[in-house]
Amino acid sequence: MSSALESIFTHIEPTQKGGNMNLRKSKTGKNLQDALNQELRAHFEYIVAADAAQASGHDLVADIFFQTAENEMEHARQERAFMAEEKDVETHLSEAIAHEIEATSFYRKASQEAANEGFAEVADFFARIAGVEDEHCAKFREILADLKEGRSLKGRTVRHSAVTMAQLMLPEQANPAGFVHGGELMKMMDNAAGVAAARHSHTNVVTALVSEINFIRPVKVGALVIINARITFVHRSSMEVRAEVDTEDIGEEKRTRALTAYYTMVSVDDSGRPLEVPPLIVYTEEEQRLQKEGLERYEARKKRKQKSHAHDSDRS
Repeated sequence: MSSALESIFTHIEPTQKGGNMNLRKSKTGKNLQDALNQELRAHFEYIVAADAAQASGHDLVADIFFQTAENEMEHARQERAFMAEEKDVETHLSEAIAHEIEATSFYRKASQEAANEGFAEVADFFARIAGVEDEHCAKFREILADLKEGRSLKGRTVRHSAVTMAQLMLPEQANPAGFVHGGELMKMMDNAAGVAAARHSHTNVVTALVSEINFIRPVKVGALVIINARITFVHRSSMEVRAEVDTEDIGEEKRTRALTAYYTMVSVDDSGRPLEVPPLIVYTEEEQRLQKEGLERYEARKKRKQKSHAHDSDRS
């Protein structure tokens, strides 16, 4: 275990709940640490096994692996609770910064070694992860500085506002052939996008634009429709929300992607005037990619609008 991780998990003076017995140098303390490490590894291994089972069509086996992985993580939390002393947020942030610094250094060294040995793909992967770890460190430093200076933290994460909704498709939502109207699905997506935007902005929101609508496969009456909506890009008063529609045959429990689209929602006050929204905090590589694509869509629309205005001015 690295020294930074060691500071998070073991460099403490653990005490037994309800007593003063020092566990640090006891066999019980070592057993708790070994158990914690085993549970964390088992959690990861069971998730890998669940993914493999799901990919091969063994959904029940996958569910059991996922449930077991959650149970192993709960065991790890309980073991950690015996060993952990209470720390404030600033201490946790300082330890996280130390870990990210060490992780960044490790991945850079590993990338160079992989390149020297001719493993170009692995080298590129390690280099990319080093960049991600460095960004994590910068974000933790920023948050720690704000806390120490008494500044309020700005922004909300993608996870904060992400929403999942589900609805069973009924005959009145479909055409005579039993296929659900596209407008019905778009209405549901609009609702989910609106909820995500409202959770991010904490204001009323209105739909300003729907773009890149992709009807992948038809949805039939009786299908369970699951809608996932998450914010991908924010600019002043507007929020771009990616809405994805999956359809599931309840009898077979097979889920497939049916529809995707991007909804641009605008934050407004009670009079309908635009309100500035909190910035979007992105952490994962996927969130960064979606934000970059959202910015590109925004800039492309802005250029088209400018061209249109210039064309109209020439005609007048």
